[in-house]
Order: sequence, then structure tokens, then C-alpha cells
Amino acid sequence: MNGGAAVARQKPNVFVRAVPIVEWLPHYKGSWLPLDLLAGLSVWALVVPQALAYAAVVGVPAQYGLYTILGASALYAVFAATRQVVTGPSASVAAVTAPVAALYVASTAPEYLQTVIALTLCVGVIYVLLGVFRMGWISNFLAKAVLEGFVFAVGFGLIVDQLPKIFGIPKAAGSYWDVLVGVVKDLGLTNAATLTVGAVAVGLLLLLRFTAPKLPRAFIVVILGILASSLLDLSTHGVDVVGEVPTGLPGVALPTGFSIDQWLSMAVGALAIILVSYSESIANATESAARHHQEFAPDQELTAQGAAWVGSSLVGGFPGCGSLSKTAVSESAGQKTQLAGLTVAGLTVLTLLLLAPMFTNLPQAVLGAVVIDAALGLIHFKVAGRFFTASRINFLVFTATAVGLFFVGVVAGIVFGVLLSLVLLISRASKSPLRRMAYDPAEQAYVEADTHPDATTPRGVLVVEMNGPLFFADAAPFRAHLLDLVSGNDATTVVLDLEATPVVDLDGADMLTKIHGELADRGVRILLVHADAAELDMLRRAGTMDAVGEESVFETVRAAVVAARGAERGKQGNGG
Repeated sequence: MNGGAAVARQKPNVFVRAVPIVEWLPHYKGSWLPLDLLAGLSVWALVVPQALAYAAVVGVPAQYGLYTILGASALYAVFAATRQVVTGPSASVAAVTAPVAALYVASTAPEYLQTVIALTLCVGVIYVLLGVFRMGWISNFLAKAVLEGFVFAVGFGLIVDQLPKIFGIPKAAGSYWDVLVGVVKDLGLTNAATLTVGAVAVGLLLLLRFTAPKLPRAFIVVILGILASSLLDLSTHGVDVVGEVPTGLPGVALPTGFSIDQWLSMAVGALAIILVSYSESIANATESAARHHQEFAPDQELTAQGAAWVGSSLVGGFPGCGSLSKTAVSESAGQKTQLAGLTVAGLTVLTLLLLAPMFTNLPQAVLGAVVIDAALGLIHFKVAGRFFTASRINFLVFTATAVGLFFVGVVAGIVFGVLLSLVLLISRASKSPLRRMAYDPAEQAYVEADTHPDATTPRGVLVVEMNGPLFFADAAPFRAHLLDLVSGNDATTVVLDLEATPVVDLDGADMLTKIHGELADRGVRILLVHADAAELDMLRRAGTMDAVGEESVFETVRAAVVAARGAERGKQGNGG
């Protein structure tokens, strides 16, 4: 084996793993450049109008949407391990950011912008910490039904939220339901010119969505909206426009003036934003890595997302996420590396320097139409139908989350969803996952007795497998289920297989001690199988092994059954 090959197979050092651009950029192929540049141009044409529209959703001036693209695209390209994923502003994350920021200061207050920037910094820092401490697993505790219900409701909510812009009427404060009620009440105040612009923009976007889905429809409609506004002087007819968009690059926007208590409070609010951002980001990165046969590093993805939003905050941007739609556009254009992301950042710099004044006459109704178009992509009736047919309890959770978010509010909906996830987790964990096992001669293995009617166990021996953790939540149901099985099977020996038990905590150990005593009073012995070192250590420290006895621990189910049969024959012999 030559030295070069050995070096090539070595794992990259810590710095290279933390900053993947250092690994791929020196090996960049010239044939990739046209594809990456085209992908960057395609994403830029998609993300610029979206960023302007999402800035309005967040409640900040339009240019801050462009700042978000700049900071996020540049930093994510440096730290991303997945080479085709695109990160940027997001409709769902923008929909969460606004109400979270409003928890700390009114959206009309001068401090609101600084609060949004501070929240973005908190989101980025927490992301980085999650990546550094390898805590990506926390997302597993948020039920998919909750996440899908949230996204479903946000889709409808964003459409409702943009209706005041489409009709040219004031927007009511409160939940999406409150906004909808306000729209109905104020329909008499509709500005005909604004409604015409908004309806035409929505119609064009829908037409292009279904007839030419690969075209940058938002970019096309925005350009047409600017031309119509400038040629027809729509602002004189009561059509609201974006107004002046400053030319030039943003300065460093470090948020100041917040106390430690305020920072800690905003860090809690940032978690609500991360719950939404993280789910789409990780799903997007996982799918992209699989499609391109790349090794997916979830902790590095967390770090890259953190870098993106720290970068966004430093130039005055707001939070977003890894985008499924933008990634699809980049992949269809042939993106090979994150040089496409750097291209997006470079084109955004040119936009800020040369094209920013062009957006001055852009009608707000057109931006509302762009948000509505994006929101349609969040509404998946097939997902709702799948929950309904596959699991009624999950459908109820999905519906409850969606209804709570739409009628009560985004933040309340997130809190409600998290609580529902915890209730589901505790409910399912508290159900004893015990399975009665029996020996199948055909398979020469112990199998689940209920699904293998021909499998048998020796008379008086009950073999059960604990298929899950034995801990505080399921200790009591475990006891009740096991005692019922003992009574129903006339057992004199219980063989408890712990191979599928990842952990036994103190409550579980104490319950085993209690069960041993209750079974001993009935003349029933308990034998333990496949208890690993950590479980045995806990059982010893808890005093369980003093009661059960070290001689009652076996390495295999067969050995335990043989011992049980021997003990049974011994009893019969003594009795004879």
C-alpha cells in the first residue's frame, strides 16, 4: 500500500471536519463551475423576491431580507458538510419569528428590529451549541404529527395573514383567526386598485406554478409588478409600495442594550423558532445527502445552521432554515458544491449595490401574493389523510396542533404542540412493552408466542421479553402486566429477557425487587437474561441483586430455561 493512498483514507482532522470548505475547495473541479454558477443564479432569482416578502412577514424593512440572504448563504457555504443544501429565509420560520419577537416588544416599537436581530443571534448560538455537544437527538421528542400540524396551520395562516395586503385594508392584531375576522369586517374598505394588483399577482403565480413550475415565478411576477407600478403610477391610486430600499452593504449589526435576563429570556423564545427551523433543515439535509450518496453528519449540519444564523444576525438579518424548495431548484440546475451558495451571496451583494432602488415601486400586494404562493407549498392534504387512515390518535394530535395554532396563536400553538408530544411520549412509554416468548423448533429460536401458535415453553416456565426501557414511567404497568401473565400461565419460574431493554433506572430496579418479593410469596422464581454491565451495576447498587441472587442471572434464554426445568424436576423428585 502506498503512502498517498493511506493518507487519502485517513479521517479529516478536527478543523477540516468543522470547516468542510477547507476539504472540498482545494479539490474543486473546473467542470463544476458552470453548474454551480447556474445553480447560484437560479436560487438567487427564487430567494430575492421571497426574502423581500418574508421580511414583511417578520415585520422588518425589505432590505433586511436581502441581508438575511447575504449572511446565511456565505456562512452556511463555509460550514456545511452537505454540498447541495440551500439555506435561506423561510415562510414558516418567518411566521414564527414575528410573534416570538412580539413577546418582548411591540412590533411598532423602535426596538423591534434590534429584538429580531438579537433573537436571530440566539438561534445561531443555540444551533452551534447543539452541534458542538452533539444534541441533535432532541428533535426526536417532537412528534411528527405535531410538526406536520404546525406546518399545515402555518400554511393556511400565512394566506390569511396576507389578505389585508391583497385587499388593501388594515390588518387586525391577534391570531390568524382574529386576522380573518378583521378581513371580513373591513371588506367594505377594500381598495379596488390594490385588490386588482393582488389578484392578478396571485393568478399569475398559480398559473406559472401549474404550467411552468421550473421558471422563477416569484421573480417574474415581482419584475412585472415593479413595471406595472412604475408605468401606471399605482401609488397614486392608493396601492401601497415597498418604498425606498437603501443602496449599499449592511454594516455589522451587533444587537446592544439588552440585559443578561433579557438575553436569557430571548434564548427561550429562540427555542420555539429552532423547533420549526430544525425539523425542515435536518429533513432537507438528510434527503439531499442520501440522494447524492454523501455521508450525513447531523451535528455538523447543526453547526452550519448555527453559523448561517449568526452570520445573518451580524448583518441585520432574521432566522430561516435549510429550504426544501430552494434545494430542489439548485439540484435541478446541477449544483455540485457550496460554491453555489457563495454565488448567491455574491449576487446578493450586487443586488444591494446596484439593484436595490428597483424595489422602491414594488407593490406590497405583490409581496403578499409571493407569500401566499409559498404558503401553498406548506399545505399537504395527503399528509392529513395519511394520519387519518393510519392512526386516529396521530390525526387528533395533528388536528389539535393545527387548530390551536390557527385560533389561539403561533407561540401558543408551539407550546401546545410540545405539551402534546410530551403527553404522547409519556402515554406510550407508560404502556408495558412486555412480550410472551416461546421456542419455535422450526426457527430454533425464541419468538413471540402470540404470533407463533406452534411455539412452546416447558410447563411452569414463563419467558417474557421487556421490549423497551424499564424506568419510572412504565415500572408500574410492567409489574401489573407481568403478574397478570404469571397468573394466566400458571408459571412457577419467570425468565425475564432484558436484551431489548436499553436502560433500567432506579425506579425500574426497585420495581423488580418488589416483583421478586411478590412472586416469591407465590412460590415463583424470577431469572434474568441478557442484563448488560450497566443494568447489572444499577441492580446491584439498588439492592435488587441481593434479593434476586447472582445465581439467577443467565447469558441466554435457553440456559435460563434449562435451569428452570432442572429446578422443576428437582422439586418433583423431592416430592416423590
